[in-house]
This record gives sequence, C-alpha cells and structure tokens, in this order.
Amino acid sequence: MSKIQQIRNTIRSIGTGYGLMSLTWKAVPTEQEQAFGAMKKAIDLARASNHIAFFNVGEFYGKDRVNLHLVRDFFKKYPELREHVIISCKGAMDLSDLHAMGKYDDVVKSVEACTEAIGGFIEIFEPARLDMDICKEGEVYPKESIQALKDLCDKGVIGAISLSEVDEKVINAVAADFGEYLACVEVELSLFCDDILHNGVAKACSDHNMAIICYSPLGKGILTGQITKNSDIPDGDFRKMLKSFSDEALQHNQEIVSFIRTEIIEKRPAGKEITLPQVALAWIKHWNGDSSYPNAKFIPIPSGSSAARVAENFDEEKSTISDEEFKKLNKYAFNFKPVGARYEFVSDPTKH
Repeated sequence: MSKIQQIRNTIRSIGTGYGLMSLTWKAVPTEQEQAFGAMKKAIDLARASNHIAFFNVGEFYGKDRVNLHLVRDFFKKYPELREHVIISCKGAMDLSDLHAMGKYDDVVKSVEACTEAIGGFIEIFEPARLDMDICKEGEVYPKESIQALKDLCDKGVIGAISLSEVDEKVINAVAADFGEYLACVEVELSLFCDDILHNGVAKACSDHNMAIICYSPLGKGILTGQITKNSDIPDGDFRKMLKSFSDEALQHNQEIVSFIRTEIIEKRPAGKEITLPQVALAWIKHWNGDSSYPNAKFIPIPSGSSAARVAENFDEEKSTISDEEFKKLNKYAFNFKPVGARYEFVSDPTKH
C-alpha cells in the first residue's frame, strides 16, 4: 500500500478533526500554555476513540507563520505525540494580502517555508485557494500548482495533497489527473452553510471516494449560541466585519439556533442531553450514514481554544443525533436563508 493510500485510509477513521486557526489568527493569540492544553486534549481524545488526531493548520493563520511555530513548539515539548497526529497545512498564499500564488516555484517555496516553520514533515498540503488567473488555455484548474505538489510528494517532502474551496468541476479534473496523490477536499459545511450538499461538491467527493474536511462546522461561531450581537466578537476578529455578523443580520441568523434549542435540545429526555455545538457536529457526521454520499467521509474540524471546549466538541458519544432529528434539521436548514454571504464584508477589510 502506498504512503498516500495509507494517509487516505487513516483519515477515513477519524471522527472529528481539530482546526487550529482560532488559536493564532486574532488580535491576541491564545496563551501558549492554554493552547498546548487544548491541542493535547484533542490528541488524547482522538487516541481514546482509537483513531489518529487531525490538526488543520495554516501558513497565514497569523503573522510570521505563528500558527506553524505553535505546532512546532508543541511537538518539541511532546515529541512522543507527533506520530499520533496527521497535519494538514494550507498555504500557497501571498502573506501580505492573502491572494493565491499558484506558480510552480511559488508553491514549492510555500511548502518549503511551511515545513521549515513547523519543524519537519507535513502529511497533507493544500493550496488555500487555487490561483485561477494562471490557468493555461483549456485548463479547469492551474495544473502547475498541483504538479508542484505531486513532485514534492514524490520527493517525500509532503505526504499527500488536499484541495480547498473548489467546485465540482475542479474536483473531477484534479482527480482525473492526480487522483493517486489526492487525500481529501476541504470545504465549508454546517447547518448554517450547506452549499456543498446542493452544488455537486459532496457528490463529486463521494464519486472519488474522498474524505470531506468540513471547516467552520459551527457556522463561524453562530451555532455555538455565544454570539448574539456584533459586540460579542473580539476586536481584531475578521468576523466583526462580515455582514452575517452585523447586529441586524444576527437577529435573523439566530433563528436557526432557536430552532435547534427548541426542537432538538429541549426535546431530549434526561440522560440524552446535548449542547448546541454537539448538535451541529453530529449533523455533519450523520451524513456518513446517508445513502446520498455513500463513498464520502464527512469530518468536521471545529476549533477550540481551551481543553474544556475541545472536550465538548470531541465528545463522540454525545455528538450523535437520531434519524428523526437529522430529518428535522435538514427540513429546516435546507429552507433557511442566512443573511450575508460566507465572506461578504460590511466594509472593505483592507481599510481596517
């Protein structure tokens, strides 16, 4: 079995992954001791569930690759835990203005910078966005970007490739050209944003036996119930500028939270208690048993800046819903129209 196939198989055993973006991509990064506690808890809980942990990190998740340095320093402290983690790293972005850099040499430089910053091998690397401006005539995606990653896989610099924020056509095209190197696809999925279930992305992943890494599974925090007004968001947090988090939009967008509370949480019998985040994560994982996408594997990657929050999100026993609850949530979510597109800014973010 190839190394890439081993990575692909290992991913499919994972229930919940861990997104590390919120630890560093904010005005004041989480204190190292607290961050380490959360990271270790994610690994401990994954091991308790008999699967490997999944760390989702990013070259641009804070200044000067601070997110990768955090991971490097964590494994310096706990070197014995490294073998229990798959690291998936986003990069190939201009760190000054976050535009995609997909030229062959730029992708190689990004990967090399990331492996140096993190202190070694990275199991999965993904261009955060594909640089569609460099597509040659007839290309559905910039082939040179993926060719660069394929060559780095062959050299043993990285283990496998992931795609991020791509559509059905790109998934099919990359799978046709580089399928043996492709481990997973990362896209947004939550009760608040179910686009991939309707635009062909989830189906394409299923068609190619691909794991779907579901980022923002808690609707960027809306589905935690902790954000009811814009002032609840810390200064320096990019969500503060999103239209969906304006006070007016939140009044509407909180309706889905109210529905979950009244129709799922409050109707649970004693001994079957469940929290808002656990419902949201359970809904994503319930798609793994659905015949609509028989060969896909849905893996939510919630964040969590404390060990307690990670423990709540990784509680595989509590994060389950019944088929009846699943149908009820689908009926509501598929008809719910949130205010604000996924990255629709109220004002120009470059002026802040």
